[in-house]
Amino acid sequence: MKLTHLIGIARLFTLLGTAAVTSTPLLADEAAWQAEIPALEMPEGWFLVEVPAVLQAETKGGKPGAIYVFNRGTHALLKFKANGKFDREIGAGLFSSPHGMRFDGDGNIWTTDVGNHLVLKFTPGGELLRVYGRKDYASEGWFDRDYNYLFFDKPSDVAFDADGNLYVADGGNFRIVKLGPDGNMIKMFGEKGEGEGQFNFPHSVVVKGDTLYVADRENQRIQLFDLDGNFKEAWTGIGYPYGLVPLPDGGFLMTDARDEKLVTLDANGRVLSRVGEAGKEVGQYSSLHGVTLRPGGGVLVSDIFNWRVTALTPLAEK
Repeated sequence: MKLTHLIGIARLFTLLGTAAVTSTPLLADEAAWQAEIPALEMPEGWFLVEVPAVLQAETKGGKPGAIYVFNRGTHALLKFKANGKFDREIGAGLFSSPHGMRFDGDGNIWTTDVGNHLVLKFTPGGELLRVYGRKDYASEGWFDRDYNYLFFDKPSDVAFDADGNLYVADGGNFRIVKLGPDGNMIKMFGEKGEGEGQFNFPHSVVVKGDTLYVADRENQRIQLFDLDGNFKEAWTGIGYPYGLVPLPDGGFLMTDARDEKLVTLDANGRVLSRVGEAGKEVGQYSSLHGVTLRPGGGVLVSDIFNWRVTALTPLAEK
């Protein structure tokens, strides 16, 4: 199989080089950032198309590991080595409209698909371990005759607590579904609306300690719940929350695809910085969506309509 250094249309941006991005501090004390397009090696004739999610693993020694890119092209879930060399395709033929991707505590990969309404679990090497939902079937219902089977409508993200419970942001059903480690449903909560505990497309979920954080996208807020689904508080004035990841210092990174900004929040939901702008150049975005921390520093973000991944590195780390 012949390989070529292409990331969809990203050859243009690789040739353009890098761009400096200036903001208030994010993951370093310096305000200057360098944006660049990682050189990911694709098989000849393969392209990334509409990239909603990206992850980078950490090796046992704490170094940057494999990079996983989830896109809406023919080859949806791709694994690359840390140096950008192509490794393999995962789950060929299983995806319709890829959306979210997370690691669990064991390094397994979880995907959400808003086109076929499935949540899937893979090993780091690509073995399919679990299936949640029914392929190409959107429903708010669930059966409990001789079996327990749950349906979703546009599941957008997943999170995990310390006990191994799974939390699914079931976007089209405007609810959160909690499942146990055995895969059986524990509870569901939420409905469409603007009140406390109501949602208008829950888009991302994160568990930190005893709190579940839900990016309530169209209500322009993040709602906080205990792990039983009881409302705690809401963070407003943050923009439109799309992707959400926790920072080691207690804060969060959030993507806002409406404003094309990578947003830094402190542990209390206060906005510390907003970085980025709309456009086609390196360091600009068109539907900034997913974000993941890179082992050793910096972040990777996914850019849906520019069909690419961008790496942001504080210049102090270069």
